[in-house]
Amino acid sequence: MIPMLGFCGASNSGKTTLVCGVVSQLSRQGLKVGVIKHHGHPEPLQSSASPKDSDRLAQAGAHRVALVHSGGLWLFAPPNKCHDPAQVADGFLTDMDLVLVEGFKTAEIDKIEVVGPDKEPLLAKGGRLLALTRRGGGPPEAGLVVLDADQPGQVADFILNKMPDLKPTNMPVVKLAVNGVDLELNPFVGQILKTAIMGMVKTLKGGSDPKQIEVTIID
Repeated sequence: MIPMLGFCGASNSGKTTLVCGVVSQLSRQGLKVGVIKHHGHPEPLQSSASPKDSDRLAQAGAHRVALVHSGGLWLFAPPNKCHDPAQVADGFLTDMDLVLVEGFKTAEIDKIEVVGPDKEPLLAKGGRLLALTRRGGGPPEAGLVVLDADQPGQVADFILNKMPDLKPTNMPVVKLAVNGVDLELNPFVGQILKTAIMGMVKTLKGGSDPKQIEVTIID
């Protein structure tokens, strides 16, 4: 099953802005991220031009964006009449490392709720609520950690910690062993090591096209 995580909350709470930030952060770490967004407006979607929120998500780095509403489905693919985010993901986003779902507050998936300034959380039923976000963060509420909605990197790190099996499909394998013991690397640290080591190796004679690099340091 494709890993999925929802972002729910009241209208104008800042969901799209936060999701764009998180997509950008996770994409930089090598993850291929898709987005499914619930479109709550009754007017039909125009196939000739993508809706503005979908443009924002695509520009943030989302590899594919699905916009679902009562009249159908807008996607970078032929239309389909399924409305459940899991169905959309299974039908069109199977090559993603992670699918973020905006809206669908009652869907049976793990979620983070985005709470607007001076608003109370909805604490919607359906699935499992992992955390809340507010601008500037804050103390725990309703037994849930409150993340800073202005710090998408913090939210991205929270997601990676909650989903330890999440591995980029398009990132080279990076392994690190200290004193013969393999250390677990999250995608962000692995990407840093890969970029630094490959960058240095490519400057050396014979290292212009490295396929596999082994480094041994004895202190």
